[in-house]
Amino acid sequence: MDILESFSKELNLFSLDGFSVQLLAGAIADSSKFYRSFKIPKRRGGNREISAPFPFLANIQKAIANKLRDRIPSSDNAFAYREGRNAIMHASTHLGNRELLTVDIRDFFGSITRQQIHQSLLECNFDGNFSHISSLLSTLHGTLPQGGCASPILSNLVFYSLDIRLARLASALDITYSRYADDLAFSGDYIPRNLPRMVEKIIKEKGFALNNEKTKLKIFGARKIITGVSISSGKPKAPRQFVRALRAEVHALENNKNRLHSLTVFDPLRYERVLGKLNYWLQIEPNNSYAIEKRIGISIAHQKFLGLSANFKLEDYIQLVA
Repeated sequence: MDILESFSKELNLFSLDGFSVQLLAGAIADSSKFYRSFKIPKRRGGNREISAPFPFLANIQKAIANKLRDRIPSSDNAFAYREGRNAIMHASTHLGNRELLTVDIRDFFGSITRQQIHQSLLECNFDGNFSHISSLLSTLHGTLPQGGCASPILSNLVFYSLDIRLARLASALDITYSRYADDLAFSGDYIPRNLPRMVEKIIKEKGFALNNEKTKLKIFGARKIITGVSISSGKPKAPRQFVRALRAEVHALENNKNRLHSLTVFDPLRYERVLGKLNYWLQIEPNNSYAIEKRIGISIAHQKFLGLSANFKLEDYIQLVA
């Protein structure tokens, strides 16, 4: 049987709308024709480039990811891109420890090569053809694209052996280690001051490097925040700066709810953004009475706004803000 037909049957690709072996061969030969790239702003300035596959390739990458999900090893120290785990659990791992070191890996996805993916799949007992074709279909210009549908699970697979080594290092130092994507955290009663160098030496063996500008050591008494979660009080909480800013947004929204919140800066997505932040706050603090109350009130106002906007004409808006 033809190799591509065999691969397609293994992943049940023939059931996908618009699928053909000819298109599959084209994606393998030059995957760049099956992506669109765009930039989104980072929270702290600059832009992040996203390369998102078109539906044809996206569906194939999803099929590859689903195939891998139950057959590849998972590190207990990894909390991103895994069902039942999240950033809050990652942060909670370090509750109660006196010192905290956080480090960031530079260009995490872009540092993972097609060859590393191929080798990692072989080590999981996938056959050579499947490993080779999957590595070609999951990469763009030879590395994992940020935005690829299989990139998250493949990044965890490639980093798995490093998670094991970093966990052993942490155990030898009597400290705790966890990772959320490219964010690594170590905590304990005392963090050796040369730990960043030890970490970089280990990850360099697979082509990774630390973003030294983001390396932070927090000692006893300092504010400790991991992946947007504060652990300074001994329990997970939303950071004070986040809470203050969100309260101001809620106040502004409530004050303007009967006037389409000042039409001179009309923003139809404002309700969704505030509700999203309230939901995130409640993920961290499920019993926070303020967040619960405001989510209910703003959800009701949002529904009223949607009903109003359904009958709202563009010429009416132009007349109001003119």
